[in-house]
Amino acid sequence: MKELVHHVRFTRIRIRYALAAAIVLSLALAASYQPYPTHASYPQGNDDGRVSRTVNGNTETWRIDEPNVRKKMTEYPQISFRTNDQVTITAGGCVQTGGHGQTWKRYVDPLGPNSDTFYHGMVLVPGAIGKLPASLDNAARILIVKGHPFTVGVLTEPRTAHLWLGYEDDNYSDNGYWGQDEGTQGQCKIGNSFVEHAFVVVTIVHRAAPAPQYLPYDLVPDQLDDNLILLNPKWGSQTYSPNFPPPDPSMCGGFAPFSSHCTSEPTTADNGTICNATGYDGHHNWAAGTYAGPIFWESHSSSIEDDDYNIRLVPPNGAGVTAAAGRAPTGELSLLLEFDSDETIDHFNTPWWNDFHTAVDTSDAAARQMINQREAIVTGLVGLDCAHSCSPEVHPVWAMAIKVNDDPADEQWAIFVRRFGDEGFCSDEQHYLDELAGDKFTFRLKWRPGATSLTVADSTVFRSKLGQAVGPEVVWAVNQGVLVSFTMPVPQFGEGELMDGVLHLAWTMGGNIRPPGPFPPRPFPVGPRLGISSGAVINFPQQGREQSEVAFEQLLGRMTPAQRQLYDSKISPKTVTRDTAPVRPAGPPRQVSSLLPGPGRFAKPKVRDVPDAEKKALEQQRIDGLHAVFGNNIPGFRPDRVVPTRRLP
Repeated sequence: MKELVHHVRFTRIRIRYALAAAIVLSLALAASYQPYPTHASYPQGNDDGRVSRTVNGNTETWRIDEPNVRKKMTEYPQISFRTNDQVTITAGGCVQTGGHGQTWKRYVDPLGPNSDTFYHGMVLVPGAIGKLPASLDNAARILIVKGHPFTVGVLTEPRTAHLWLGYEDDNYSDNGYWGQDEGTQGQCKIGNSFVEHAFVVVTIVHRAAPAPQYLPYDLVPDQLDDNLILLNPKWGSQTYSPNFPPPDPSMCGGFAPFSSHCTSEPTTADNGTICNATGYDGHHNWAAGTYAGPIFWESHSSSIEDDDYNIRLVPPNGAGVTAAAGRAPTGELSLLLEFDSDETIDHFNTPWWNDFHTAVDTSDAAARQMINQREAIVTGLVGLDCAHSCSPEVHPVWAMAIKVNDDPADEQWAIFVRRFGDEGFCSDEQHYLDELAGDKFTFRLKWRPGATSLTVADSTVFRSKLGQAVGPEVVWAVNQGVLVSFTMPVPQFGEGELMDGVLHLAWTMGGNIRPPGPFPPRPFPVGPRLGISSGAVINFPQQGREQSEVAFEQLLGRMTPAQRQLYDSKISPKTVTRDTAPVRPAGPPRQVSSLLPGPGRFAKPKVRDVPDAEKKALEQQRIDGLHAVFGNNIPGFRPDRVVPTRRLP
């Protein structure tokens, strides 16, 4: 008995020493061997597997254990790619495919009946393996691509540039990782052990993409908003270096920044009959764009001219401004925002917009008091007004949201949305914002720091012109932002639906909430562009250019009272109706875990330019009135002078 007790004590001592030695050894190994400096776990959905990530320098390694085999395709938005990344996929393990008998099969190279058609793990890497939209037909079998490095090409939509995994089967309901067996033909057993459950390893080597070269007036699309519209786009020369000045129209031969000397972008032009006849150029347009920044009231154009509301916006880091841009009252170069009051605010019929309409009609000072230095988000047609020294503008404005009250108990956003618009005096076309996904337009509002949730107050009111609009649809994610959407169709011709109102948000504040973000927009990489040819850029002194509207108004100002009465008799009076239709509600606000967009949104909206019959009729009435007063010799008119109305070769 003593010998037994002694043996037991000796054994316990040896075990303690062995455990201590093991602990010391493991600590030493941990201190001396750390191949990856960081490690993070990213939980996926209930059936989507366990996702982990390691990083070593510019190399990311992601592992998905037990990838989802209960549906055709599963997206992993946290595993994202950039242009010029090198991506390698490896995988292995086994999957339960359901049925009777031994039903487990290898995930990558299955054996047995129908394995030529089913039971294969699939992968899609946008720009490298397969193509969007994500589907089994557009993905590749991991068996084919396994172990081969692929380079990610130009990404047309970076917010969907992440990993998709798929699985081929005709019945997904009984798939999974339950009831492990040795598998069909014993494929999931080695010796006395089962093969591990399926896994996928994605290795991403981030490599710098070649720096694209732009012409001075290329509109650089390095960000997108939630409508897939260019967000805060800049001009090509603004990418040359941090201190390179904004582009100057005088850099382009013949004062034509829209010519191929200065842009490789396709552009369109819109000019009015009177501007052509008097020798003025018109509007040269690039693309739909969204800008965010403080705004400042500029002016209300005379009804004799185009009745436009003119507002200045200071974009972040000067994006989109040029040397010809006007300055905001704070001194920064700015973008001019314009929208025809006949098409917009004259119809609006909600309290804040009515007050703003009254303020504008009262004085510029009253208008400034309502909006100056307010935060705003604006979407419209980005271009140059070459009737005004080719200054940059967003014209027409299709959508605008102005933060008119910053109280967290009642944050207010004055909003209007439409999908049509003219470009004022020197124009004779309507410009339509086409191809919005689901006919839905979305603003993204910033998350308020320290907030835990939000509600939409009952004081929110929106009205529309035709009763076709639906909204606001409000979706939010804590510390990410708020998506505010309105749904309305785009007209095929003429004017269409528009809506206006004020969104009232009530924030719930307090709690242990981390500060927001940062959640910067994802980059929108593009391929290389043509470099600047030294022979193509010609120094051309900027010409002093009289505003076409001012010249026209001066012409009318020289008329005698009798002549002005004769002229006015040729112009049809305007009739404007106020919007009375309520905007149909879109349901209560919804909280989501992430504001990343889902699959199915890949095409950027396009701008459609259509001759505006109503605008052309007004132009003809004006010319008829001038002929009635001056005969065939209208002062300042040069019918023989033709101004380019399309991009120069």
